[in-house]
Amino acid sequence: MMNKMMKTACALAVLAASANVMAESVELKLIGTISPPSCKPTLSGSGTVDYGSILSDSLNPTGYTTLADKESTLTIACDAPAKVAIQAVSGRKDSTVSDGAEGTSGAAAPVSAVGLPAGFGVVGLGISNEKKVGAYGVAISDVTLDSTAAKAIQSDDKQSWNDSNASSLYKADGSTSYLSWSQAGEVAPAAFETMNAKLTVKTYLNKTSDLDLSKPVQLDGLTTIELVYL
Repeated sequence: MMNKMMKTACALAVLAASANVMAESVELKLIGTISPPSCKPTLSGSGTVDYGSILSDSLNPTGYTTLADKESTLTIACDAPAKVAIQAVSGRKDSTVSDGAEGTSGAAAPVSAVGLPAGFGVVGLGISNEKKVGAYGVAISDVTLDSTAAKAIQSDDKQSWNDSNASSLYKADGSTSYLSWSQAGEVAPAAFETMNAKLTVKTYLNKTSDLDLSKPVQLDGLTTIELVYL
């Protein structure tokens, strides 16, 4: 009886040892990273619009002086097809010569006397000698996506898009606005690798009666164009 019990115990010990061996394991891990496309915006002329030297006696003493339009080219290059939008923000808030109050982007409605399109927003040219210098807006046109003609569309929330008031970087009420681009016949952001567009800068200066011309007056506009991935 004792021998039988010992044999049984030995058998159980062998089974337990076998179970321990079978319980050993090794893990196979699967790792990696899904990276979104990367896009880079560039502006022709290093992004500088230079009006050079402007003679004060060429300006209107009682009205606003409209300067000649200046052009630049905006290019967005992506390393893979991507849907993106841009958002413009003024770096010279509280300096806009306008017919309304500035909104969150720093833009406002232009003075009516300069005849800019309805809905076209303008931003300030900075403060010089404690006086507001003027304002400018930026129109966007001639858009191509991967060399194919496209149209600008805009959204307030990156969800709903329309093609009204999409020809300006800024809205007249100064609210946040996102601009993107769609293929012909569509009103939804399209993916692209390269976007090209013409930017037309429309500028007007304050009345000289509202400027301090005893010292040089510096035009000091600054717009930051931010990329937003959709």
